[in-house]
Amino acid sequence: MKNVTYLIERSKQAVRYWWLMLLIGIALFVLGILVFVYPAQSYVSLAVLFGWVILAAGILEVVLSASSDHFVTGRGWMLAGGVIQIILGLILVFNVALSAVTLPIVLGFWLLFRGFSTIGLGGDMRAMGISGAGWTIVGGVLLLLCALWMLFQPLVFGTAFVVVWLGVALLFAGVSAMALSFQLRTAHRCLAKGDC
Repeated sequence: MKNVTYLIERSKQAVRYWWLMLLIGIALFVLGILVFVYPAQSYVSLAVLFGWVILAAGILEVVLSASSDHFVTGRGWMLAGGVIQIILGLILVFNVALSAVTLPIVLGFWLLFRGFSTIGLGGDMRAMGISGAGWTIVGGVLLLLCALWMLFQPLVFGTAFVVVWLGVALLFAGVSAMALSFQLRTAHRCLAKGDC
């Protein structure tokens, strides 16, 4: 019984930072819109911008995962994804020539990690009985399909197509993160009331 009480208390602490995931989602979504609004931006600038986005999202996910040691937020998935995003972001920001050449491949791997992370977190929410968790899993599957398509055909993607694909990927990633944040908020309210 002591373990159950401890688990519930840690769950309450874990999900109270749901708003960090919402910030990640909003940032990714807004950047996805900006990619479409300013398509004439240079490919190199896009690579650097993408590096900063990945770096910021990684830092926020590491902070969110470090604030909890409970499975409700998919701490392991979130921590691993955050660390990988920080590494990729640093590579893209500080090695512009490499990031411009490898952007389609890096984008593909980033989408792959985001997809797995989103599916894992959606599965955790489904295990808790949070409504709407299925949509998070569907978003993760869509991200995985985008990633696999890009990774299997990296040479097909020209500069213009990568710009468009990056915009779509950021929109998908933003929506998935926002959906997850609302599910974390629901879990937070449920645990705070003791209804779970």
